[in-house]
Amino acid sequence: MIGSRVMAVGDVHGEYEKLKKLMRRIKFDPAQDILIFLGDLIDRGPESLQCFDYVMHLQKQYPDSVIYLMGNHEREMLDYFDALAETKDELGVRLLNRTSEWLAYGGDKTLPQLQKLGAKALQNRLDYARSLPLFYRIGDYYFCHAGVDPDVPLEQQQEKDLIWIRDEFYHNYHGKETIVVGHTPIQNRKNLWKDVTWDMYPLIRDNRIILCDTGAYLEDGRLSCIDVITKFVWQA
Repeated sequence: MIGSRVMAVGDVHGEYEKLKKLMRRIKFDPAQDILIFLGDLIDRGPESLQCFDYVMHLQKQYPDSVIYLMGNHEREMLDYFDALAETKDELGVRLLNRTSEWLAYGGDKTLPQLQKLGAKALQNRLDYARSLPLFYRIGDYYFCHAGVDPDVPLEQQQEKDLIWIRDEFYHNYHGKETIVVGHTPIQNRKNLWKDVTWDMYPLIRDNRIILCDTGAYLEDGRLSCIDVITKFVWQA
């Protein structure tokens, strides 16, 4: 690993132009680098399908160097389409669309793009999303979308925590491994850490947590990538 970079990208949320700009800036070298996308490529921003396809193709091209992790938005998308497959009529579809958590969380931006795909193309993407890993581990670094249950060994973590947990993890994690996550824009955590200088960069906490979501889809947000070895940051 000497001379290589281990880089984590925070939540992209459909910001394709920022994703392309970030990739140009980091100058990813698949022969040397490991690049981990921490989930939530989709929803909220305007170009979710483009972001998903870009990273999917990149990961398939360089499966040993690119990791795309499951986020709660990818899981909610899959849950929506699983429920859609169980609907029996148009009334059921309308009820699903009214009650879907995914659509309320920003999937309403993604669904119209997916609906324009042919059935086979859509299924290919859903199958790929279903195969996304929940975590990636290298050396003393553990990457996942949201965090870990601080009372459970890393080998026994559950999906619900890896893609959904928040404050319990932030407050109570004191493990030996560094946990690298996205999930919650740091702009939404100003009330949690009074000691932070809010300069819109990923947060590196004393209890071995690195938070990489800098709110790419927000008006003042950025898309961030951090080399967890050197702590160097690139942004778009």
